[in-house]
Amino acid sequence: MKLLRHLLLLAAVSCNASCIENTLPYPVVPIDILGISGEGFTVTGSDIDAAARIVTLHLDETTDISRVRIDSVRITDGGRASMPLVGTFDLRNPIHVTLSLYQDYLWEIRAEQTIERIFEVEGQIGASEIDAAQRTATARVGLDTDLGAIRITQLKLGPRDITTLDPAPEELTDFTSVRYVEVSYHDFRERWRLYVEHTDESVAIASADLWSHTGTLSIAPQSAAEVALEYRRAGAEAWQRAEVTRTGTGALTAAIAPVWNESTNAGGYTVYRADPATGLFAGTTYEYRLLLDGAEGPSGSFVTEAGGTIPRGDMEDPAMSCFTTENTASVDWGSGNNTFTRGLCTQSTFAGMQGEHCARLASTTAVGILAAGNLFTGCFYKADLTTGVVEFGQPYDWKARPSALRVKYYAETLGKVDIDRHDGAPIGMGDRDRARIFVAIVDWNARHAVASGTAAPTGMWDPERQDATDEGRIIGYGSLFIDTPSEGGTMLDVAIPLYFYDREVRPAGPYTLAISCAANAYGDYMVGCQSNVLYLDDFRWEY
Repeated sequence: MKLLRHLLLLAAVSCNASCIENTLPYPVVPIDILGISGEGFTVTGSDIDAAARIVTLHLDETTDISRVRIDSVRITDGGRASMPLVGTFDLRNPIHVTLSLYQDYLWEIRAEQTIERIFEVEGQIGASEIDAAQRTATARVGLDTDLGAIRITQLKLGPRDITTLDPAPEELTDFTSVRYVEVSYHDFRERWRLYVEHTDESVAIASADLWSHTGTLSIAPQSAAEVALEYRRAGAEAWQRAEVTRTGTGALTAAIAPVWNESTNAGGYTVYRADPATGLFAGTTYEYRLLLDGAEGPSGSFVTEAGGTIPRGDMEDPAMSCFTTENTASVDWGSGNNTFTRGLCTQSTFAGMQGEHCARLASTTAVGILAAGNLFTGCFYKADLTTGVVEFGQPYDWKARPSALRVKYYAETLGKVDIDRHDGAPIGMGDRDRARIFVAIVDWNARHAVASGTAAPTGMWDPERQDATDEGRIIGYGSLFIDTPSEGGTMLDVAIPLYFYDREVRPAGPYTLAISCAANAYGDYMVGCQSNVLYLDDFRWEY
């Protein structure tokens, strides 16, 4: 009987133990794609959208999109993929993969490929219209042009060096009706339709380089011996003269170029700004008039393409790294937020902001040192308990040269310096503190690191006082010091003019944009007021 009681008791204990429910939750560990490498494409940090879980591969022009070779894919430690990610893939359509650890995350890998296509004919008016989806290309010529005797000057309808055309361009002369061209590259065969049409336009924009502020206008054939063209921004008073040339076949073109104004900046360097009355700027309407043998002839207008925008410059996305403590792999905006100082950059609201949110930069102290409220394009990490490292720079594809950085701001608090730890700042204890916003267009091979904390800062840089860092050249910059608290209770809209060390080079390195905003201009030196507050919103380019 005693043995039976023991057995029953053991069974009950075993039952109770086996019936205990495991209610401990699994940790939430997002599994991300951190990088992809292979042949014939590039992937930068800005091509990995962790919020949308999309990676975009930018294929070279000559890469076969149906056979893209991926050599390696880096994902978060511990993660597993639902399919092999190394090999050769057909990326004409995106591929989808589930990454898992404790939870599942569906990611998309897609490809984008830009193939330059050109269709130009002699005496053409304006730029051709090319529709790659419909496989059509259309050029326009003056009313007096014989469509039965057209000469093609350039025809490129596929990737460079590997494309064949049938018939050859020199065989295509009669455009009284549509002409068909068989285009072959890789295993692709495409049938394109080419059109040449008459236009009654006298002048049209043929090409524009909105980084150099230059452009070419094509002019319909004129009987006048002397042809001149003048242009101006719509609404301006003064006309500017373009340089008109006539080819041996009688075609007329007008070249537009800017006048650069030269000055010396605070660092003693020569810098340049393009005269906005001259040259071509992005997203601008221009008027023109022809002068034929000195008399005013046809007139009209044209519009340049819009310039680029600043990614997430509206500060509306609460998931941006700058509003969190996870800034080590930011793809655009970062901040110095960390477990010790979480509020250096937070999403907030303020009167006069654009949209529903803005950024609030608030300075504080941590372990006895100044932590400046900050927001920047780049990444941040803690090197140790008392040292933070900012790595400035993000990729940016420059299509047009901006003339200014516009931003809304409000300096709610700019107190007197109450922390003065390191030498190097032009202000000291008891002086009025300053805030600062600066932008730098750079051509860097790596991000530029600045470390600050209890030890003397390292890596300090100022684009207004130097034209390069160890990582490469500084092409241009804009800088605004905010010396006094704002008044009026509503955000101020300011244009920060850009000055250029170089008038020609277009940045092409991995990192080409650095924007820095700090509630304490000299926070890296641990010099400033620990209670400064600065609101920021609506970062955008002015062209």
